[in-house]
Amino acid sequence: MLIVNKIKKICENDLNDVPLGIFVSIIHRTRMMYLNNELKSLNVTASQFLYLIGLYKKEGQTQEDLATHFFIDKGTVARGVKKLEDKGFICRRIDPENRRRYLLYLTPEGKALMPNILGIIQDWEDSMSEGLTDTEKNRISELLKKLTIKALTKLHGTEENLDE
Repeated sequence: MLIVNKIKKICENDLNDVPLGIFVSIIHRTRMMYLNNELKSLNVTASQFLYLIGLYKKEGQTQEDLATHFFIDKGTVARGVKKLEDKGFICRRIDPENRRRYLLYLTPEGKALMPNILGIIQDWEDSMSEGLTDTEKNRISELLKKLTIKALTKLHGTEENLDE
């Protein structure tokens, strides 16, 4: 009943004074809770599935590649990758071009998870975009991309003109 009251409050009140970050935070946290609940039976967490997806799309990446791609610090990626390795979902192989580096690959068990993981993610995406037109979906995506770029620029700064 508490969640119903919260949703009613959002629907009924003028929330123009609520910072944008609050809405983004609510969406992110509810997504993570949903994913953790759905992924539990697969023995994967919402914070780990990103690495599986990254390797599913392009195997043979390093931990640093994943950290860069997902804007996550190297230590967090290292811990997540280690847990997935311990569970038997990914494996490391020495890079033949640089024997000090390890490349990451999905194991057969990791590959077997992917249809379920992708289905869970698609279910979330479908639920979130239900009732939106294609134009609205595209506009939201464009706006979130702009906000992401602004957030990264604000945090890290840049002298380059990104609009060129």
